[in-house]
Amino acid sequence: MSRVLIIAGSDPSGGAGMARDLETLALHGVSSAIALTTITVQTDAGVTATHPLAPTLVAAQIAAALVGGVAAVKIGLLHSADIVAAVVQALDGVAAPVVLDPVWRSSSGAMLLDTSGQAALQQALIPRVSLVTPNLLEIAAMPGCAAAAAMLLKGGHGVGVQAVDQLWVAGTLRAEFSRPRHSGTMRGTGCALASAIACRLALGQDLATACEGAGDWLNTRIAAVSVKF
Repeated sequence: MSRVLIIAGSDPSGGAGMARDLETLALHGVSSAIALTTITVQTDAGVTATHPLAPTLVAAQIAAALVGGVAAVKIGLLHSADIVAAVVQALDGVAAPVVLDPVWRSSSGAMLLDTSGQAALQQALIPRVSLVTPNLLEIAAMPGCAAAAAMLLKGGHGVGVQAVDQLWVAGTLRAEFSRPRHSGTMRGTGCALASAIACRLALGQDLATACEGAGDWLNTRIAAVSVKF
């Protein structure tokens, strides 16, 4: 069974973060390894507390997870520049594809990555990942996302009947994926999409196929189930 390493924060409500990532891996039949970066206290109503783990502890978790080998890595909430640096160092030399969801703030608007963390993400991590998956708000706050080898710019925060995701590779628009836009605000969609892409890369799909398939899967889930993403 293919194995994906999830590096992310917790969400006790299960709506986002590590819980949503692990659910996505299970639905794709992919096994998991984990490294927790931040403990959060949040519900659908908002985030009331965050507690980052020590960067050395984050790095030690990653090292332990890599012992068994992984076919892909998905990164979510990193909280601070120190944790970003620890993750960069811990993943040095890892050949597996790395998908980064550049978590900046929660759906409710709470800041989850401080200013120095945003700078570190853009300068030290984004140029090293295989794919970054910002939404329109995240690319506005962190334009350095475009420096990744590939970027899936998500159109969910746009307007119009269709939501259009754009796949950019080496600064060139390679593909667009258009799907019906769903009304309402849902949590954890970014987590689920990035994890689904990582799963598909781990299973051997090429980047464009993985991005399109993951987006179609998520769109179907949102339309068909009552659980909030």
